[in-house]
Amino acid sequence: MKIGQSAGKSYAYLLGVYLGDGCVTMQPSSNSGNGVKHYPVFRLNTIDEEFAQATGQALEEFTSRPIAIHKHAVSKSSNPNYSLRCGDPDICENLVFVTNNKQRIPEFVFDWQRSDQIAFIEGLMDSEGFVAERKAEFTNRRFYMGFKSCDVWVPDFLKLLDVVGIRYGKVSQEAPRKPGYKVPTRFHIKMQSWVDVGAKFRIIRKQRRVDEWASLGAYEMRSVRPRRLSPETNMPSTHCA
Repeated sequence: MKIGQSAGKSYAYLLGVYLGDGCVTMQPSSNSGNGVKHYPVFRLNTIDEEFAQATGQALEEFTSRPIAIHKHAVSKSSNPNYSLRCGDPDICENLVFVTNNKQRIPEFVFDWQRSDQIAFIEGLMDSEGFVAERKAEFTNRRFYMGFKSCDVWVPDFLKLLDVVGIRYGKVSQEAPRKPGYKVPTRFHIKMQSWVDVGAKFRIIRKQRRVDEWASLGAYEMRSVRPRRLSPETNMPSTHCA
């Protein structure tokens, strides 16, 4: 399949991953006698094996080059890291070019079919999105979804969410972690709208929380007073709080 703006869901997902956690770096080749040459390599580092596998599957549709995924330990963490790399120059050059080196969402994304736009959003949400849990709350509303990024294209991402019908809350800018760091933009996503458009995470731990949230029924159909869950069983309590 030819890579490009009309290449379908796999390309859309890959483009979202690249704008998020993915990157293209220049890898030195072996000395050929004329000095060290460099070639571009697509890379992804993640703690979620299924995220690396989903990205690898998207890459497989556009390249016959080897796609390597390696597992290795990380210092100060009990979770291993999974690093993906693929040295296909056509893919790398396309991703860098259409995004101006991760500085923009290409205009053609807004002309895509809705299903491809959602695949692009899924790639970005696997990268930069989160589904968190309020640890001190034991109700069926303890999960919430959001997005956080320091990139300049966030306003266009919000426009794309509007296009596909994914709703979000207040958009705010947080203080940078250190002086001189980029200012992150953060907002919560209305989880019911995510479910309604059929969007899904490839990352299991994120999707599992969405599935649990959605299993309680559509948000508008829920009780005004949420059911309280037992801290011991994580099941609805039989008495009112």
